[in-house]
Amino acid sequence: EVTSLKENEYMEYKYRKQKYLLDLDYASLKQNGKDKVKNKYNNFYISKMDTIFKAILKNYSIKLADTSNVYDSSKEWVYTKIFYTLDDYLQNVLSLKIQNNLCNDEIKMEYEKYEKFGIGKLDNKDFIEKNIIILSLSRKLFTHSLPLVVAEQCYEKLLKDARTLVQDTKIATKRENNYKLLINTMEEYYIKVLSTKVYWSVPEKKEKYKSFYDKFKIILQLESINPEEYQKQKEIFFLKYDMKNIEESSIDYTQLIKYYKRKLLDYDAIRELKNSCKTIEGKFIKARGNKEECLN
Repeated sequence: EVTSLKENEYMEYKYRKQKYLLDLDYASLKQNGKDKVKNKYNNFYISKMDTIFKAILKNYSIKLADTSNVYDSSKEWVYTKIFYTLDDYLQNVLSLKIQNNLCNDEIKMEYEKYEKFGIGKLDNKDFIEKNIIILSLSRKLFTHSLPLVVAEQCYEKLLKDARTLVQDTKIATKRENNYKLLINTMEEYYIKVLSTKVYWSVPEKKEKYKSFYDKFKIILQLESINPEEYQKQKEIFFLKYDMKNIEESSIDYTQLIKYYKRKLLDYDAIRELKNSCKTIEGKFIKARGNKEECLN
């Protein structure tokens, strides 16, 4: 698998080969080496692995930023490799750092959340939830190798996956659970990520987000006063904002928009228009389309 990268992805091949050989050496040492030797080797292994993983992720970051290649314009395979690489790092390097007390408490708490997904079979919802935690940790561990502009694209990918999951789920209880995940993904991306963004390539988007965030700060004041009302207003706010975004998307989110509108209707955030109207002559006629199409 590593050798197959040599022809087309030489940079990745170079770092993957080093990682593979180090892993082999470390596995051999764990089986046959003395405890004293293992303890001394740990620091060397962690240091070298940090350097290698940073180089691999930096290579992926460059690929995501490159718009010249037509054949991989979707970049789907790059996202997959980024999440796979980060997952590998957390399992085999960060876990070792934590065992050797080389991490702060904040990282340890985040890692505990990640560990919960190491048991049992994961469904699509679990994978998205796990990848959100992985990305959150990566922003602290790989600030330069995986810069915000790249992390932002990864969050957009997860947000798209969460929307699709809600739209495609037919069972009501599962859809409701997936919807909660979608709201959490929105909060993670729209609030925790974009609020830290300094450089915006499109000034109009910056102004649009600034207006969004100023309005959200007003809602945020409810959190300590009335948590239930805060949760309700936050959902309404996110749904309306996201609905505007996906209406401009090239992906068909027709069913998801209908679901959003039903949610907003339940929260009395929009009005339901009657499926009839009165003509000049005073006659009542039914409007064309179904009930959901009359939601505004």
